[in-house]
Amino acid sequence: MRAEDKPTLISPGKAIFQLIVEAKAALKLDRRAEVRYAFFRPVSIELDDGHRYSAFTREISETGIGLIHNMDVPEGEVEISIRSDCGYSIRVRTRIVWCQACGEGWYISGGRFVGIASIGR
Repeated sequence: MRAEDKPTLISPGKAIFQLIVEAKAALKLDRRAEVRYAFFRPVSIELDDGHRYSAFTREISETGIGLIHNMDVPEGEVEISIRSDCGYSIRVRTRIVWCQACGEGWYISGGRFVGIASIGR
């Protein structure tokens, strides 16, 4: 290994601080006005052609949701089924407005809620 190929060693504290700086910078670039809440749970995504996929939520707001999944979800309307801790499920029509790869077969996406499809047990 050449000297220029060796990684620079820094303390864990400095490395974590750098990640926090990057996270804060990303927040400043975020144009969304709604308050978002960390929200991690499994969901089902159903495309209009009937295909159903498993995914996880990342965050939720009054108007939309952030997802992580292992397939490329096309932009457009889908139906997301979210299980509540209270024992019911809510099916929400959601417009996927963006989807991007985030490494080794994983994708993140953002959707805007279009309307409630159904609520049930």
